[in-house]
Amino acid sequence: MANYRRANGEGYVRKIDKNKYECSIQSKYINPKTGKIKRIKRQGTTEEEARKNCKMAVKAWEKSIESGKDEKVLKSKTFGQYMEEYIEEEAKKDLTASGYHSYISTMRNNFYTFHIANLQLHMLNAEEFRKYYNNLVEVKAKKTALLPRQLCIRCCQWLVNRSLLAENYADHYFFDKEVIDEYDNKVAERERNRKKIFTTEDIQKFYYAYKNNMGQYPALVLFLLETGLRASEASALRNDNIDLENRIIWVRETQAIRFKDNDKNSGGVEYYTKVPKNKTERMIIMSDLCKEVVQYMQEQTKLQCKNNPDNLLYPTFRNGKRRSLSSMEVCFKDLCDKLEIDRDVRLTKTGQMKGLCLHSLRHTMDSIANSAKGANIVNTALMLGHNVVRTEEVYTHATVEGLKSIVTPSQAVLEDYVKDSTDSAPTQIKPLESPHSEPQGANKPPESMSEQDKELYEMYLKLKEKFG
Repeated sequence: MANYRRANGEGYVRKIDKNKYECSIQSKYINPKTGKIKRIKRQGTTEEEARKNCKMAVKAWEKSIESGKDEKVLKSKTFGQYMEEYIEEEAKKDLTASGYHSYISTMRNNFYTFHIANLQLHMLNAEEFRKYYNNLVEVKAKKTALLPRQLCIRCCQWLVNRSLLAENYADHYFFDKEVIDEYDNKVAERERNRKKIFTTEDIQKFYYAYKNNMGQYPALVLFLLETGLRASEASALRNDNIDLENRIIWVRETQAIRFKDNDKNSGGVEYYTKVPKNKTERMIIMSDLCKEVVQYMQEQTKLQCKNNPDNLLYPTFRNGKRRSLSSMEVCFKDLCDKLEIDRDVRLTKTGQMKGLCLHSLRHTMDSIANSAKGANIVNTALMLGHNVVRTEEVYTHATVEGLKSIVTPSQAVLEDYVKDSTDSAPTQIKPLESPHSEPQGANKPPESMSEQDKELYEMYLKLKEKFG
């Protein structure tokens, strides 16, 4: 066998077999375990590959020494094991308990069971990630695949920064573009006619069930339809945040799920309350039907719930706790079956049955509000708690009158509550102010301006004040 030979101070390389080379590089640090200079060896099919592998291993060890860890670089460690380490040590720091639970659940279902999770780092390349992404979207929706892909990119960059990976292979490919050679009329027609939200007839049936006291859930369904609340927000809503006199609901809490002790190995999960999605409170103006339903739910809670320690609007009557999302979904589906409401139940790629659910009520409200005459998608988005635009791009000033102009399902569908188009005519704009809002600036738009121009001028002043 050939003797070691030095190459530009980058270590010694020797040929140990027909197509195998070994590189040995001495670190600049002493091994704290032995008290001697650390020397690392790595192999490759060429001199260049052996030297590259060895240099990366030395850099990785030196970085671990500099961070005070003295980690042994294990060649047998898989990408899946590194992913677990990345989520626990890096990603978890910036996540809420429910976000952490979501990350773990998503990766268990969409990453660890795939071939790429079992590969060692030296086996990773751009082609392996391309195959993984495309295998994933064969069985899952592309939206579902977005988080696993993003975590792969972030984990690979973390490994690159630690000199454990040569480059970020995960960022080379997204998903192969779907190519359709032939137009399938049946598939296209089925997709076109697929039911995506509840119909006018469905809404009338929900209202009929509410008026005829068909259980606890018709009132909840109409409440979700009228407010656009997420089911998790409705289950956490307290009477303290409802102002019947001024027809205002403040959304400040939501129900979420997390691992017990925020530990994925704890053996269980639990529900808890947290701030709403996007971490901001919002205001909803109650329609006539919404106010009626809220009063009905408050009365039912007083009559049937003996203990309501958290002063919830509509708790589980038996124990006064928040209604779980799973039980609400089951009862909602039962109600739809009784009313003969088609939920468009169909088989998914993974073999599960899927159809319109409680969240579809929110989509229904959104669709009706945005398709109404004079609709303003910004007002609707503010009511629903969507991030319409980035704060750094534009400041949108919510107004009471703007929220009042939103047309809810009852105002669009039910004869007793149909909203006259003149009801939404603009009046003097009153700023929406939370009890926690900061005082408004002293600058005022000229009186000669139209109401719309005044709004734009106020936005400009806010932007100027916020960003200079």
